[in-house]
Amino acid sequence: MLILGVVMATGIFLATRGSKQISQSRRSFLKASKDDEGGHAIFFGIQMVVQVFGSDDLRAHFEKLIQAEDETDTAAEKRRFVKSVASLLTENQYAWEYGFWEFLEESESAIGSFNQWRNEIEASMATEPAELGTEVDRLNRFSDHKEFVIVTLLMLIDNRDEPVIDDVGDYDFRPTCAQLAAPFRDKVNSLQKSEYWSVATFGDLLEQVRSLDPRVIERDAFYIYPGSAQDGLSSLDLLGDSGWKYLTEHSFRPQ
Repeated sequence: MLILGVVMATGIFLATRGSKQISQSRRSFLKASKDDEGGHAIFFGIQMVVQVFGSDDLRAHFEKLIQAEDETDTAAEKRRFVKSVASLLTENQYAWEYGFWEFLEESESAIGSFNQWRNEIEASMATEPAELGTEVDRLNRFSDHKEFVIVTLLMLIDNRDEPVIDDVGDYDFRPTCAQLAAPFRDKVNSLQKSEYWSVATFGDLLEQVRSLDPRVIERDAFYIYPGSAQDGLSSLDLLGDSGWKYLTEHSFRPQ
């Protein structure tokens, strides 16, 4: 439906949430079965530019969320993390500046887009201490004002018509992944094109993220840019670089 613009910046990859290993029972997710009609995977990505008013408080809150998570990646842990990220963004709605999202239901495109977003973001972001430094990167900045951070959340959702594995009760009565993903899928499909870029729609999408059963989140990733507390983006950085156009053409402010 939408195409991700090329990210033209450097920063730090803060966290990737998702399966550390792929069990044999989950390998089939990455390729369609002979009876699959192309809808076993859904991709959702949301990216928001948030005004930080020269403070690193918002970044600090996100870092605390990440640091609070252990390495188990249980459904309960994932639920807490995803809900916390969505809630923190919602609480800062007054500071939203620009936003972009993408939703794909065709499996090959969904898996491809998840990998494309992740690879492009990670390739464009500094991850090593020698790359990060402690000062504003003036070679790649139009201004040293620290006005904004960019938050990105990616999810690859299991939409197979198969019962979830970790549920209580008789296997025949367990909900399928497709049933658990249906409210999220139906909400997005109900949107009119004229509604795609409104504040209300982004609020609704974050609420759907909060409500999504974590057992259907097959892969997820979270990024915040720039990664250094000493750095930030200015209006000139965003508007002066064509690489951010896919974001800046969707402003939350009255034009």
